[in-house]
Amino acid sequence: MKRGYIDTAQGQIHYRRQTGSGLPLALLHQTPSSSAMYEALMEALAGEYDMIALDTPGFGGSDAPHGEVSIAVYAETLYTALQGLGVQACRLFGHHTGAAIAVQMAHDHPEFVRQLALSGPPYLRPGQKAALRENLPDAMLYEDGRHLLTLWQRLRDKNHNAPLNLTLREILSALQAAENYAAAYIAVSEHDFEGQLAALACPVLVMAGERDSLRGSLEAAYSVLRQGTMRVLADADTYVCDLRAEAVAGALREFFGGAG
Repeated sequence: MKRGYIDTAQGQIHYRRQTGSGLPLALLHQTPSSSAMYEALMEALAGEYDMIALDTPGFGGSDAPHGEVSIAVYAETLYTALQGLGVQACRLFGHHTGAAIAVQMAHDHPEFVRQLALSGPPYLRPGQKAALRENLPDAMLYEDGRHLLTLWQRLRDKNHNAPLNLTLREILSALQAAENYAAAYIAVSEHDFEGQLAALACPVLVMAGERDSLRGSLEAAYSVLRQGTMRVLADADTYVCDLRAEAVAGALREFFGGAG
């Protein structure tokens, strides 16, 4: 696996790449993570696909957007990055916020995205969007360090049984993202995920771990698809790509088919 940067109008985008054959598979991460969350999945699929995992602008090693932050800005920046890496068409996989960005990219560039897989699709009702905006992470730093404990508790609540080093990785990513963490959630709450998803003509897989916080959105998302497939992954939660990489790999193999 190699790492690198590609220039875009929004600054540099950091990526991880596992080379392979056939149509590339691009991977978009959840908030507040980075492309690091796909290392286990990329290892599980090594040699089967040409994989590129990108850091969303403002996360991981990617520069923050200039000015407006929106799902459309994220999607266009990452589309430009993929084109800069020589990708003319791709399979696309997004998890949580990454799923919103993936839908936007497929909506804006239908000729570019041939197949789309979404894990924990944020098909949110108005009340859920309001709750997301009301529970934004605080980017303030405090002399006594209480922001560290607050952040630890917030991210530990995603899965109290997750390895501590996984929670620590997410904490470090959140601290590095600073105000971009909250900005991403605001962008998700303002995104027309439902309308764009329903308009897609490409084949779409929607899936979620059975304990994923967005598991409840799965049936609603599936119901609007023109060419849809739905999967529920047993014994999995929001960290499904880290902790159940083989299960995710199996679902993607079945949906995407071979590397061609």
